[in-house]
Amino acid sequence: MSAVKSAERHFRVVQVSDTHLSETHAYFIDNFDVFVEEMRALKPDLIVHTGDISFNGPVRSEDLSFAKTQLGRLPSPVLTLAGNHDLGEAPRFSRLDQPINDARMLAWKNTIGPMWWSHDIGNWRLIGLDTALMASGLHEESAQLEFLHAQLASRGNRQGMVFMHMPPFETDPNDERATTACIPHPARRALLDTCRDAGVKVIACGHLHVYRRLRYQGMGIVWAPPTAMVNFERQWRKWRRWPRPGYLIWTLDGRKISHELVEPRMMIAQDTSRWTDVGGTTTNMPPRSLTRHHLPD
Repeated sequence: MSAVKSAERHFRVVQVSDTHLSETHAYFIDNFDVFVEEMRALKPDLIVHTGDISFNGPVRSEDLSFAKTQLGRLPSPVLTLAGNHDLGEAPRFSRLDQPINDARMLAWKNTIGPMWWSHDIGNWRLIGLDTALMASGLHEESAQLEFLHAQLASRGNRQGMVFMHMPPFETDPNDERATTACIPHPARRALLDTCRDAGVKVIACGHLHVYRRLRYQGMGIVWAPPTAMVNFERQWRKWRRWPRPGYLIWTLDGRKISHELVEPRMMIAQDTSRWTDVGGTTTNMPPRSLTRHHLPD
């Protein structure tokens, strides 16, 4: 567990999600370039990436390595969580036929870092969780839940905030249908009950490529936008939102928390709705090579 010495000042934590970076499928690197420049101007205290850092990490470990290099361009400390495009999915809920397994977990740990983590900043304890483990039936699933219990119980008077890739639910927390859009129901119940009982203030996630705010039994649930592609048709139909790429700035002010949605003018909203709605996924889009080098500088 890492820690930042508490001080009587505001802390800015930027949440970025769903960057989908790849050297061979470089559709979204331009938007990430915009993000890097904005972070160099903002200089936040911390950046949290809530998953899908890579385009197709479960199949191409090189995508993870390339994404790691890109994160190295950022000026602030970065904490990273895996998404389904990095690590795969719970085996019974694997839409991409990329179930999480030992080899994929090892590739993540060796290239990026831990699958779950805790970080103290000011009066807050931030906890990062891996949603691919939830409802996976793997040993790591119970180990992560034990970690969550322990970190919430030991935080003293710090406020609690949880980061993860998938949202806990879309609309109905009691919906038991099989899904790849959010945490499957059996694991969802354990997560929500644990967070509610411990007084977690906010669950911050990504995955669905649209900004959205929900409330659940006293907790705020906030979906971050992507920096990569959007799906205009689906997201307007489901959420009545016209999605844009961007990121969130969380302000931790003592025991208070607020956030700002930032949708940079120079980020391009690339719509993949027609590509995915005919049965494809972004992972089978054709290669698109980089036109220039993107290296730490």
